[in-house]
Amino acid sequence: MHRFRNLMYMSVCATIVPLILPAPTTAASQADDGDVVALVDGRPIARVELVDILIDAHGVDVLQQLIILRVAKQEARRRNLRVTDADAQVEFREALDRIAEKAGMTPSEATDENKHEALRQVLEERGISMCEFMIGMERNACLRKIAEKDITISEETLREQFARMYGERVVVRHIQIAQRDMRGLNHALDLLSRGADFADAARRLSKNDQTAARGGEMDPFTFDDANIPAALREAAFSLKAGGVSNPVLAGQFYHILKLERRIPADNVRFEDKREEVERSILEAAVPQAMGELALELFRGAKIKILDDKLRGKYNEFLERGTRESAIGE
Repeated sequence: MHRFRNLMYMSVCATIVPLILPAPTTAASQADDGDVVALVDGRPIARVELVDILIDAHGVDVLQQLIILRVAKQEARRRNLRVTDADAQVEFREALDRIAEKAGMTPSEATDENKHEALRQVLEERGISMCEFMIGMERNACLRKIAEKDITISEETLREQFARMYGERVVVRHIQIAQRDMRGLNHALDLLSRGADFADAARRLSKNDQTAARGGEMDPFTFDDANIPAALREAAFSLKAGGVSNPVLAGQFYHILKLERRIPADNVRFEDKREEVERSILEAAVPQAMGELALELFRGAKIKILDDKLRGKYNEFLERGTRESAIGE
């Protein structure tokens, strides 16, 4: 049983930096099985003691990642899909780019050294080792290969995305107020009626943190952009440049819109942009498909936990997930 625990731990982290200590010659320096990781004043710390603590703290999380990696590899092999180290490195580089972007690095700041330092800080904050992170990169490489094969993009979908990307677009600012907050809505309308700057009002009053920081400015969108509620699209395209809408209800929020400008449709042909349009669809669809695939493979795996301590922690993890799922439903 201890041998299994040791092998599992060694598979998670291929390299352990040793603590160099003088080697005492006392009898205590020798354990019956020779399975000692350190000596403190000549007294041994057994590997099993260290591994038990690691299992208790991180065992289930790491085991879950190893399970998903294993079943993803098996599924890729079953489909005759070849996943290489180079594929995992692509995932790693893209992860570095995303971390750099979230850290707000400019192109000149996004050097390899700075990106690796940002990654180190993220891993430290989350309590994740580089070994665990690279397991995730290999797992993602497998899941991506499978997901990309499973996604079929119709001609209609391609043309709709082309219209969203290259059709006429509008640049709109909005102030988002919760439906129940009528006082806040009336306050915003009153400020605007008295000539307040729309962008300043959005920064102060809008409940959309992401756009409020930009003075309420939304990303440009077309009339048939499915990512924008229909009511907002219709209101935005009915405005003239500089015009402000009445409150528009979409979901649980009211939106006051101001049309900044219209962006004319690009003079491009669908055939010339087909690959670019398809790539944009995949960039949005593949990550979601990867998540769904990972869950499906995990649920379908036949898992038998041999270690008693790890089995108990794993069963607690499954029970907790079941309860949270039931509450969510």
